[in-house]
Amino acid sequence: MARLPSAVYASDRDRTWVRCGVMGDELSWLGALCADVGLLLPQLSPEVRQRLSLLAAHTETVTDGRRIATLARAIFDHYAAHKPERQFSALEQRIVIIGSLFADIGKTGPLNAEAPEQALIVEMFSVEGVRDDQQSVSQFFATYFPADAEERERRFTSLGLDPRMPMRAFWNLHAAWTLEIAQHSGLPEETIAAAASHHLLEDINPRQIVSDDGSFAMDFGDNLGFDRAEKLVILLDKYDALVRRGRRSHREAISWLRNLLSQHHQFRDDAEFDTLLSDLDVVAESLD
Repeated sequence: MARLPSAVYASDRDRTWVRCGVMGDELSWLGALCADVGLLLPQLSPEVRQRLSLLAAHTETVTDGRRIATLARAIFDHYAAHKPERQFSALEQRIVIIGSLFADIGKTGPLNAEAPEQALIVEMFSVEGVRDDQQSVSQFFATYFPADAEERERRFTSLGLDPRMPMRAFWNLHAAWTLEIAQHSGLPEETIAAAASHHLLEDINPRQIVSDDGSFAMDFGDNLGFDRAEKLVILLDKYDALVRRGRRSHREAISWLRNLLSQHHQFRDDAEFDTLLSDLDVVAESLD
């Protein structure tokens, strides 16, 4: 069974790990993970590769993606060993790995953002631990970027965005931005829905791509509907966020996810989500 990288989920050590130079290797790791499922990074548009470089340089997004993909691999191994009749197909593995690695490409801003505005959005997402998610973007700039808050607000407005919006509304935009970027990126079309729907449990469904019956509202190639691959992407993304950024223990993170599922209007009785979460519980705890 695959092992997670050292310092994984050890929140107090993560930042040291990143600052000691491991981040410089992260794009190489991402390339290797993608190649394992048939995607070569040079096949992607130069624009998307530049956005990945921005995220790697200024945030922990690419590092998070590596950790999530490695955990996904461990889950695939668990199914192959213990549930061979239900093991993940090559297509499902491709969807989960690429969907997870590119879910947050939207944290570089909308498709029409030029490089300076992409950097602005990336720097906003690089600030972690913001407790007041209802403060306006204007207040956020004044608090975290006081030296040039007015200039940042001007550039933010130039993207057609309202600096009076709450930070929560701003953060939620990245899923829609992921969708539009992914559709112009060279990513395999069957992986795009998984990347864009990774916050569906929070009812963030860009362009309503996932219909109530689980079908997709647009064409994603060989991927015909919202299924366990997309569900696993959602659980992996949320689990990682809870453990690293939220500093929850494994048990606390799993409990939080179970509670979220139990209260969700659409998925509270979803047996597939429940099974995937149980398997995530077993595998992640064995690697902790």
